[in-house]
Amino acid sequence: MNSIKSAEAVFFDLDDTLYDSLLPFQNALEYYQVGLPRSKAEEFYKKVRHYSDVLWKEHVKGEISLEELRIQRLIRSFLDYQIIITNDQAIAIQERYEQEQQQIKPFESVFSLLKQLIETKTLVGIITNGPVDHQMNKLKALKIDKLIPIQHIFISDGIGMAKPDSRVFEHVRMKIKIDPVKCLYIGDTWENDIVPPIEVGWKCIWFNHRNRQPQTKHVPNEIIMNEKEFLLFDEKQGRY
Repeated sequence: MNSIKSAEAVFFDLDDTLYDSLLPFQNALEYYQVGLPRSKAEEFYKKVRHYSDVLWKEHVKGEISLEELRIQRLIRSFLDYQIIITNDQAIAIQERYEQEQQQIKPFESVFSLLKQLIETKTLVGIITNGPVDHQMNKLKALKIDKLIPIQHIFISDGIGMAKPDSRVFEHVRMKIKIDPVKCLYIGDTWENDIVPPIEVGWKCIWFNHRNRQPQTKHVPNEIIMNEKEFLLFDEKQGRY
């Protein structure tokens, strides 16, 4: 984890990076018994995340509402499995998903890493897409709002721009006043969390615990395939 050790500022994505966002989603699907086999849950979740990213670009342009995005990402994903759901069913699943998110817990190793970084005086923050209240509620459920000051939490709707726009990372860097080569970002999706920070000179770690494939020729500094690979910093040994 040399990339972390050499960084003065380490920022994390939120969804599916600090916690397992598949679990509350899976619980919501099972609650409504929509006909999708449990064995397909992770594959289905990847599709939902894909459509969410595609539709987010339309949402940022004001072409669709956030509610419509949430409906359409589910309808399109189910259609890929020849399952047709109504708008009302999509809304019900989304509402149940949000209820399940109130019970989320952080990945243990990542949470420990956050605390270790803070103890070593590294600047630690969050960069995430989404509505401010919605994302802050997740951070509160994870108790991460107790660790990271609000001025180091950057949420797309609060700053007026969203990943994968690389200006997000430039905006953050200007706020914290740290050289980009000393800034590190850790996230799980290629388009949002790997490409844009690299484009503006940041280092990055791809937390690829869903075993996705790279989409471009960009090269992350490190790839982590399992949350247990986030090793704790050992001050005596001076390494991760």
